[in-house]
Amino acid sequence: MNKVKDNLDLNVQEIKDKKVILKSYPQRMIVTLSTKCNSRCIMCEVVKTQWDIPDRVVDEIKFLLPYMKSINWQGGEVLVLDYFEKLFLESLNNKQLKQTIVTNGMLLNDRWIDLLTESNVELTVSIDGLDKEIYEKIRCGSKFDVLMKNLKKLNEIRKKKNSKLVLKMHTVVMRSNYKEVENFIEFAKRYDFDVVYMMPIYGGQDIPENIYINDEKNILKDLTKKIEQAVYKSTEYGINFFHSLPIIKEEKPKDSDECTETAENICIEKKDRMLCFLPWQQLNIDPGGEVRPGCLCKTNIGSVMDSSILDIWNNSKMQEYRCKILLGNPDICSVDCIKGNVPENMRGI
Repeated sequence: MNKVKDNLDLNVQEIKDKKVILKSYPQRMIVTLSTKCNSRCIMCEVVKTQWDIPDRVVDEIKFLLPYMKSINWQGGEVLVLDYFEKLFLESLNNKQLKQTIVTNGMLLNDRWIDLLTESNVELTVSIDGLDKEIYEKIRCGSKFDVLMKNLKKLNEIRKKKNSKLVLKMHTVVMRSNYKEVENFIEFAKRYDFDVVYMMPIYGGQDIPENIYINDEKNILKDLTKKIEQAVYKSTEYGINFFHSLPIIKEEKPKDSDECTETAENICIEKKDRMLCFLPWQQLNIDPGGEVRPGCLCKTNIGSVMDSSILDIWNNSKMQEYRCKILLGNPDICSVDCIKGNVPENMRGI
């Protein structure tokens, strides 16, 4: 019995049938295991909540792993957790499962490098500065020299083993680093990253680094040009580059055949395609135990502190998400998704 294929086939059919109560299980999960961290990033709100996932919820996740395509383990910093190595190794028993580990890279010791390069895993390293001064200003407590040493060692072992490990870089674009956007692609090439993903500061934090909340048009125009250069360089280097930055887009002529970006016309009827599939496919467990369909979704649908994962999967709020997307009225969704700032591949399928 192929549990993951059967679950995927059932899920696809339920989407086609526009079901809002599902018999299929989630295909993907993004799980915050803890907010414990060895760094204090200036734009991070996660560590403001003290959180460790209950053992009961970990057991529920383990039950679902044989049915799932992927899981993303994140914190805080997961490599500070005593139990994480055992959890990672247990999860490897599910051969179909693609695991992603999000880390700041400070604790990539010989043991972890050996384990990761033996596995079919995606390692996501969060890097927001390309020199010691900027990096350590943003990622307080992390050391740029340690990061460089660990990346070099990791890539030496990757090449020696011809490892299947996929190396991804996450970059939060802010005032201190937006002028270096295209140079992050050069850095990615130098250190053999396969994927680069750039994101804004989320949550509307009113902090000096946040260039997205006060309509700073000149900065956004400059950032737009730099993103275009980054796209060009990443294509040239064979690096998979994507972002969810609210850059300035060219206005379409009124008689254009393209869909508009308003909530009233989200192209569902025109393209016969839903805005988002995440409420049918994915769950995010956030710090504190709150659950959302995706990491950019603005509405919580429940808490693992009060309910089981599978109860949340089909509860009334999740049904509401599905119904509103099916009806083409996704006022429950993030405006960034509605406007198209979020790439389609981050919205399911």
